[in-house]
Amino acid sequence: MSEKNEPLMGTPTAKRGGWRKTLERYVPILEWLPNYPWSESLMPDIAGSMTLGFVLIGQSLAHAHLCKVELINGPYSCMLPPIIYAFFGTSVHASVGTGVALSGPKKVLNCQGSSGVELVDEAHTAAAGTAT
Repeated sequence: MSEKNEPLMGTPTAKRGGWRKTLERYVPILEWLPNYPWSESLMPDIAGSMTLGFVLIGQSLAHAHLCKVELINGPYSCMLPPIIYAFFGTSVHASVGTGVALSGPKKVLNCQGSSGVELVDEAHTAAAGTAT
């Protein structure tokens, strides 16, 4: 039989590290932000984020133009993912942008039609002579 304060299933919360460790596991920024080396890393991180921002603005405008949507939709689509990734991501060297949305393994997005964006098999596109 289990003790009164022990959960019915799994290990007790105290043995797992408590609610804070669980929260840090799902929101990694809570773990690394208090230990962030402000004096050494702030300026290089600002320079890197500005560089990423300039690249993403141009890239997202081009992708919006390719998909025949209003150009403002491009920057809107690439502003929120890096902010979300800062809180929930775990890779130091990740670049989040709209490039992945337009290509995938053996697939190509057909953004030229008036019906919107559709996923087309690359082999059929090349066979039809419409590959870009």
